[in-house]
Amino acid sequence: MASLWKTTFLRTFGFIAWASLSAWLFSVVEHTGKDGKEEKDQLLKSLYISMASKYNMTITDFNNFSSIAHEALSQPKPRWTYAVSLEFVFQAMTTIGYGYITPQTPAGQLLCIFICLLGIPITLLALKSAGELIAKLVNALVTKFESKLLKRAQPKKIEMKSAVILFILMVTLIVTNGALVMRSHGWTFLESVYFWFVTLTTIGFGDYVPEKRKHYLENSITEEKAKKTGLLVFSSMFMTIYAMIGLCVVSSVINSIMAALEELKFPRACPLCVSRKTQDEMNTALPNCSPKRQENSTDKVKVCHLTEM
Repeated sequence: MASLWKTTFLRTFGFIAWASLSAWLFSVVEHTGKDGKEEKDQLLKSLYISMASKYNMTITDFNNFSSIAHEALSQPKPRWTYAVSLEFVFQAMTTIGYGYITPQTPAGQLLCIFICLLGIPITLLALKSAGELIAKLVNALVTKFESKLLKRAQPKKIEMKSAVILFILMVTLIVTNGALVMRSHGWTFLESVYFWFVTLTTIGFGDYVPEKRKHYLENSITEEKAKKTGLLVFSSMFMTIYAMIGLCVVSSVINSIMAALEELKFPRACPLCVSRKTQDEMNTALPNCSPKRQENSTDKVKVCHLTEM
């Protein structure tokens, strides 16, 4: 119990320290000194002055016009087809949650709670099992490679080597996926890699989403054509399976890192050494202990002879 309290305290302290340091770094990197709300207010005021001078528009008319324009230009909610529902269930059960697909009806919100309460544990168990399987396969490959090719009788630090290999595999997967979606979505390479990292780690900010487009009038024709292709279900299922493979790889990396950390725990420097307190307790419990000198050694050890019962 005491060791558990100590471990909990150290890990909690580590979490708070890392979160505090990370927050300070973000405040340094992301702070620009600009007030976004003030800039938008100034932009609205200048737009109102311009439209009032040209069209003799009152402040009430301008507010109504800007509200309608904002509603029309905002991202529309998708229709709940099977393909869209499959994307939503995948995002909910994997806890990615981009946020562009959300239930709007009370029945849908209640159904979301019920599905996630059962679906999230099932998904976590599936990812955990798949991650452990991948990690064990890599461990077996590393062990076989070192024993067969390198002729090592007892390979050491297998978990650490497997963690490095799986980490390289994860980075390669994220970079490759980023390069593939970079041109199709008009993102930079860094933005594409950032999107896949946020996705496969189930963070899911939603700032970069493949389905998110600027809703202008000329895009409606192409969107209607895309809805009639009949490939949305197939593409949604393919992307779901592909993303699950990536999540399994990330899960295997996490499992390998945890196993490697367990492997780094240092054993006792002398497995036969016993603390002074333990020796005193043994001497009290076992009075028939006689000192004897160990062969080829100058140190005295206690050799206990128990009386046969």
